[in-house]
Amino acid sequence: MHRKVINIFSLLFVSIAVFSTSAMAQTPDWRTLRSEFSSPPVDCRPHTRWWWPFAVTKEEITRELEEMHAHGIGGVEQITMGQFYEKGTVPFMSDAFIDLLKHMVYEAKRLGMEVSINFGGPGWIIGGEWVPENERSKDIVPTSMLISGPKTINEKLPGSLTKTQRSWEKYTPQLSGEEKLLAVVAGRIVNVRIVEESLVDLTANVNSGILRWSMPEGQWQIMAFWLKSNPGEAVDHFSEKAMQRYCDDFGGKLYQAFGDEFGKTVESMFVDSFELPNSASGIYWSDNLLEKFQAFKGYDITKYLPALWWQIDNISPKIRYDVNEFLHHQGLSAFFKTFLSWCEQHNVKGRIQPYGFSTDNIEAAGFTHIPEMEITAGEKDQHPWFDTRIGPKKYVASGAHIYGRGVISTEAYTFIHWERYRATLEELKIASDSYLRSGATKFYNHGYSYSPEPDIAPSRTIGFAAVLNHQNVWWKYYPLLANYVARCSYILRQGDFAPDIAIYSPLANQWTKDALNARKWTRGFDWGELGDLLLANGYDFDLLNDDALQNFAEIEDGAIAIRAMRYKVLLLPNIESIPLETLKFIEKYAREGGAVIALDRLPAFSVRLQNYQQNDIQVQKIVKDLFNENGEQHFGRGKTWFIRKVIHRPIWWDQYASIFDPFLNTLREIIQPDFSIDFAQQDMRKNNGLAFYHRKLQGSDVYFVANIQDGAVDMPVTFRTMNPRIEKWNPFSGDIESVHQFKVTATGTEIPVRLLPYESTIFVFHPGTSEMHVTRSEFQSIKSVRKSMITALADRNGLHKISLQKNGETTKLNSQIEGIPAPLNISGKWHLRLENNVQPVLEKELDELISWTTDSTMQHFSGTGTYEIAFHLPESYLKADLQLILDLGKVWNIAEIFINDQAVATRWMRGQTFDVTNVVHGGQNKLTVLVTNTLINRVAALTALTDVPPEVAIQFGQGTVTSIPREFGFQPLPASGLLGPVKIIVLKKVEIKI
Repeated sequence: MHRKVINIFSLLFVSIAVFSTSAMAQTPDWRTLRSEFSSPPVDCRPHTRWWWPFAVTKEEITRELEEMHAHGIGGVEQITMGQFYEKGTVPFMSDAFIDLLKHMVYEAKRLGMEVSINFGGPGWIIGGEWVPENERSKDIVPTSMLISGPKTINEKLPGSLTKTQRSWEKYTPQLSGEEKLLAVVAGRIVNVRIVEESLVDLTANVNSGILRWSMPEGQWQIMAFWLKSNPGEAVDHFSEKAMQRYCDDFGGKLYQAFGDEFGKTVESMFVDSFELPNSASGIYWSDNLLEKFQAFKGYDITKYLPALWWQIDNISPKIRYDVNEFLHHQGLSAFFKTFLSWCEQHNVKGRIQPYGFSTDNIEAAGFTHIPEMEITAGEKDQHPWFDTRIGPKKYVASGAHIYGRGVISTEAYTFIHWERYRATLEELKIASDSYLRSGATKFYNHGYSYSPEPDIAPSRTIGFAAVLNHQNVWWKYYPLLANYVARCSYILRQGDFAPDIAIYSPLANQWTKDALNARKWTRGFDWGELGDLLLANGYDFDLLNDDALQNFAEIEDGAIAIRAMRYKVLLLPNIESIPLETLKFIEKYAREGGAVIALDRLPAFSVRLQNYQQNDIQVQKIVKDLFNENGEQHFGRGKTWFIRKVIHRPIWWDQYASIFDPFLNTLREIIQPDFSIDFAQQDMRKNNGLAFYHRKLQGSDVYFVANIQDGAVDMPVTFRTMNPRIEKWNPFSGDIESVHQFKVTATGTEIPVRLLPYESTIFVFHPGTSEMHVTRSEFQSIKSVRKSMITALADRNGLHKISLQKNGETTKLNSQIEGIPAPLNISGKWHLRLENNVQPVLEKELDELISWTTDSTMQHFSGTGTYEIAFHLPESYLKADLQLILDLGKVWNIAEIFINDQAVATRWMRGQTFDVTNVVHGGQNKLTVLVTNTLINRVAALTALTDVPPEVAIQFGQGTVTSIPREFGFQPLPASGLLGPVKIIVLKKVEIKI
């Protein structure tokens, strides 16, 4: 068994060394970084999942690729989904279909785009109708009956299946008769448990489905275990032979057609999350796994199979762990190794969403060339934008970090709302920040529906995705988001993640509890409030699995060292069972100076069946020595803590304010936050939206900071770095400017962080010598600090104080500001024209700005409304030292601004304002604002399915989907239009002599 583990482990690190996407040792110099941040390479630009129906043409492929390219999309992930039209079907993987794929690849090459191809279909499951029946996905399922003895039985084996509560389960009440019998086991029931010593393997007593057995006295449960084919056409993920044939057949056709572009235009093959169906009460299984289990674990599992569904004395948790561990290694070997090796042999990368299967999400992510995450912040309007949940994003990122994968992709924006057509560009940006903060640096939009129709067709487009294609009314403005995502992805791909906390992965604990929950992405572990407690209080973390702690983690200066990461604290989150080998590492870590905190409970049991009684005793002894049940204690050169009611806080008085929280104060005692807010000074109970992500790069510290809340922030934040040369990298514009106001403290560098609602920025702290800088200021902003002069902007009249530091000495200065005019309100009669390609033109004169949804004639308009107004600008606003800033107030959702017919800017995030100093003049001016809303307003008014346009119907006929889309009749309609108030704000440029 030990030899098998090491072989897979070695394979993983060979794969990383030979075929890594890591940015390590490839990081450009700072001159290149600054240049490419402004205009990132295509690999960093957002890509998109591109759903094809069965009816596709080369002309439309070209047109849509050109649309994507023109709007800033760097590549596509092609996936075929289903039939939307009566005619024009091109059979999946036919010669004609392969020719369409080939056309896509070479058109993408012409445009400088990348291609990834879903490695199966139609749909996202890895499989297809060509997979032989005997090589398709299977389950092991139990049937059972209770019989009282003594008696001689001569009965047909039970055939009834038991339904569980799994939403993905395919339930049929009875076996079909085509299942293969794997084993029959009987056990005596005492006090609702099966007695271990009574277990007997009766498989040899079965002939033609009839069991013959002289049953002893007592109540006996007779259990039959069957190999049952799963519904659908998925390949057997546990069979090396089936997987190899599948890769050679499916992948071979692609390679034969356009293999010359593998590793060039064709960048990767994609495997979606493992959403395989299960039979009732079934566990993913395959042929010969009983024999493979014995070779792996050293004992025959047959008579212990009941433990996967029933309680056998006190050993069921041990059996479940052993089976789960075995299935993990079998899945890595059969599926991941086979698929990724095929990719390597053909010079493409394998990109996998590694969750929902029997494998450890963390190790599987590390196994994968490009591991992919998902789960959208704000998902289905049921979760907050400030999403601190510990789920697939953190599991995948942790695997990438600890196994050295430099690029993490994400399936972006899935179910950002339950209804399509609702998502705004701003909402997509907010969701993007959650992915970026989690470590994603390659976005695959979810996504782009292929459609030859010029207008929306809700019944002929993918029903579970945001609409990010040419049919959306705000598609024109998508490049604004594309550029933002590309710049963030580029800079956050460089260097190394810089976490403070290691959280022990609870997978082994969960493996002891259940063998049926492989599709649950966190194996059913309840993380409670732990993610929020850490992230909202300035601590970032990775999840460390048993493989890492047992096989390659090292201990350096009281920290757990893995690659470039140094984890200063290890958390054990509500762990009941733990491998003895892992616990021994934790004991060693604490003894050599580490900090270990057990949360909510202390471990009490080992995990494996072999020597479990002795191992349980060892676990309990180590835990007793290591922890003080009443709190903290020193252990060797380190220290340990046991803190209750951290993850789960059911009573309101356990919900502490941040500054009083016992757990957080323990962390602060060990290490100060990496991103620290003075909650007392700011009169804040907790942080509800200011997020960060920290990477180290060539001696510099890079912090991505996002204000994920509907309120501006203006507060000092301490970054735990002493690097004194600070820059602010603007991911919206690509501009880079020096930060002139900061204060070095005992715990780091304090910067005034000023961000609009949902705004974000990037701070880069470089090493070097500290230059003269401002430490305190009452100005709106400090623009420059020179030897004899400070340049600043003021937004009010009156006395302004400023403190300056040079060579450790502080100078205080005062400046009296006068001559700033009051804001100029732009109001009066607005002319509004609503116009799109499908609804009648509507013109209105408005005395006040209102939402279109408050007027019955406008409420279902979707598209762009043009506002025009004349305004008078007094000469007093035109002085040379004044800067004029246009503030539109509330806008739903995107505003393209013109003054005197000159383009100014596009406002797509709330609170954005724009300098209009150079486009206005004294006297009469004209302001034009083009406001674009969302498609849901129009779709909500539909009551019948739309017809296929005649020019499309000639080729494809009518649509095949007849169900009414859920968006019809949607309420309440989102606000639309320009709501204001609109005004010009005045700033004054000030020069302060030193």
